Amino acid sequence: MSRDTQHGFSPREKQIELAGEILDALCGIGIQLAEAEVGIGKTLAYLLPAALIRRGRANSGKINTMSPQNGCQQPVVIATSSIALQRAIEQEYIPTLSEILMKHKIISTPLTSALRKGKGNYLCERRLLNFVAHANRQTKTIAAPLLSGRTVDLASVKGLTPYIKRNICVDKHCGKSCPKFGQCRYMRHLAEVRRGGYDFQVCNHNYLLADIIHRSKNVNPLLPDYQAVIIDEAHKFLDAARGMYGASILLTELYRVVKDVRGFTFGPGQSTAGVTREAERILSKAGLLFQYLNDEVPETGEDEDAQRYPTKIRQRTAALISALKENIDALAVMLEARSVAERFADQFNDAKRSLGRIGESLGAFTKHECLVYWLEEGEYPALIPEKADYLLNTLQGIPKNLGGLLHRDLWSMRVPIILTSGTLSAAGSFDHIKKKTGIGLVPGRRLSEASKPSPFNHKENALLYISEGVPFPNNKDADYIAALAAEIERLVNASHGHAAVLFTSYRAMDMVWEKITARRLPYPLLRLDRGGAAVIEQFSNSGNGVLFASGAMWEGIDIPGDILSMLIIPRLPFAVPDPVSEWEKSLYSGMDEYKAKVIVPEMLVKLKQGFGRLIRTETDTGIVAILDSRASSRGAYRLRVLAALPECGVATNIPEVKKFIQYKKTPAYFLDSGLRS
Repeated sequence: MSRDTQHGFSPREKQIELAGEILDALCGIGIQLAEAEVGIGKTLAYLLPAALIRRGRANSGKINTMSPQNGCQQPVVIATSSIALQRAIEQEYIPTLSEILMKHKIISTPLTSALRKGKGNYLCERRLLNFVAHANRQTKTIAAPLLSGRTVDLASVKGLTPYIKRNICVDKHCGKSCPKFGQCRYMRHLAEVRRGGYDFQVCNHNYLLADIIHRSKNVNPLLPDYQAVIIDEAHKFLDAARGMYGASILLTELYRVVKDVRGFTFGPGQSTAGVTREAERILSKAGLLFQYLNDEVPETGEDEDAQRYPTKIRQRTAALISALKENIDALAVMLEARSVAERFADQFNDAKRSLGRIGESLGAFTKHECLVYWLEEGEYPALIPEKADYLLNTLQGIPKNLGGLLHRDLWSMRVPIILTSGTLSAAGSFDHIKKKTGIGLVPGRRLSEASKPSPFNHKENALLYISEGVPFPNNKDADYIAALAAEIERLVNASHGHAAVLFTSYRAMDMVWEKITARRLPYPLLRLDRGGAAVIEQFSNSGNGVLFASGAMWEGIDIPGDILSMLIIPRLPFAVPDPVSEWEKSLYSGMDEYKAKVIVPEMLVKLKQGFGRLIRTETDTGIVAILDSRASSRGAYRLRVLAALPECGVATNIPEVKKFIQYKKTPAYFLDSGLRS
């Protein structure tokens, strides 16, 4: 495959090595942590061995699958974090690999795949008819084409607003009670993708985890039985698992349910009085619950960019949670004995299901000692009393034994599992991810590790600049912010724009942005705030722009070419302390051990992710600038930082940066082709 120049491939030794090691793990029912840095080609490195075992062309008969009698007839599941990668795997990588394998007569029929998504991505014909019947003329015009035809995937339809999609998608509790059950487009689609003929089932992390949880509870699985699992973008898998195994109580949802229930008109002879009284009790107790929880949030010492706020569930709060659950359960029972007009059936059923979900989450928090929990900001409920407008109104929790649950439900399955990403290890060690995910509980004979460095020539094409002049990072120090902005300006001028400044703090980004924009630099200045992915495209087309970013820019964004030739990292990406990290710290003997085994490894993994934004192809050249004094020549983390990053030259002054840019770039690079901000 690597030598098939017809399809644009060139030999990559490390890719071939990785494919072989993945094949060994698949054939040996192993669990492998496979780190493949940018440029390796990890997607094809795992698709090729997966295709071989699926088609019985590798070690036939040895694979011990979930249903051994089916052997290689079972599909391989590929789970990723992003829909973009899922689509690329299904629409680009698999067809290309299939063509190559067919050409060389390794397989006789094309490889096939099914893209699996949650119910909310698909059309419900019953809900569509009900929605269109009561919609305004403009909305009817937009939705009308769906009334005929075979469209089932809403993503394939242009012009649908989020509001329309919410009202016509398949309900997450779609079941046999629906009059169209078994006959609608969605059910036909589901029957098709569940059939055994597909080689690959492609889904996101949450979908795989939902299937795993279903199987653990002996509920009908979402995926057909499979013979292997490949988890790509595996550095994000833990966050997905926390969401799927966790519990949450949203004050917004509680108030919305109460509002809906109080507005229902029930059938003849069905009283509203008892329902209204129970709804009022829920309203009162829900507000009081979040008042108690907010009272426990520390008033000082919180990080300005914190998203998780510590709280305490004390005795009175625990009692209130139990009482609120009783009210929720009682209201649910009342609604089961009542009915509404057909046009309100969807809203009525939504309310009943919301009560069930809320009751289940409240049940989890009655055992709060088994959870790590915290408060978050959420959407402001319209019915919430005005005096309570300061409330943090979302309570989140994750199991303390999440690693044990993953080991029980996933890692102990008798199927091979490959976890792969560009960044899984810290300084060559996978201990950190193994401990957090529960993989460390797996017997050593089943575990294997592979780490392949980038084939790109960083030594020639990249320069690492580490500032010696910026003070210790402190966002509350005006002198630090001024020095940081001045250093960023010098670097941006040295690279003639073509730069991205990658912050760890939105507050710091705001302050530096204010100073830089006041300087009126001769380059287009852009900001990537929370969301706003369109800004990436604007930056890519800006010629010599400067992008201020945080959050999503640290990983998963691909900007090849000269447009990004200077990547500035003002501060080493240490995680913001929060209730999860505070609990994790308690598992270690002291702060020094916790810092060595968790805090620093997590920082190094994220730093590698950030560094990887610069060199995206074999011909890219550029500079990564770290402005954190802790990485300077006298900094505590300098050696760890240098060991974690690809080997390249290190500069400590701006003239060296200018010289590198002038030597590596063509005359066209220095032309003023940018748009004015």
